[in-house]
Amino acid sequence: MTLLTEKFDAYGDVLPDVARDEREAARTASVVLSRIGQYAFWLLVIEIVSARVIYYPASPASEFPSAKAAVHAAVR
Repeated sequence: MTLLTEKFDAYGDVLPDVARDEREAARTASVVLSRIGQYAFWLLVIEIVSARVIYYPASPASEFPSAKAAVHAAVR
């Protein structure tokens, strides 16, 4: 069983296939660009988090030998 794929305008006339094909092509391009944008965004997030983990210490408290040194650095 197949579904009717014809589209109709407000007056009941069948819309030409050319217009439908252009809309579908534009929609397909939009979906592809959307996916590319999503992948680029998440890749950037992963790179930023990875750089944070690699280049900065996990705990700032580990840089100070004592609590007094940490307080002194925070007050400066």
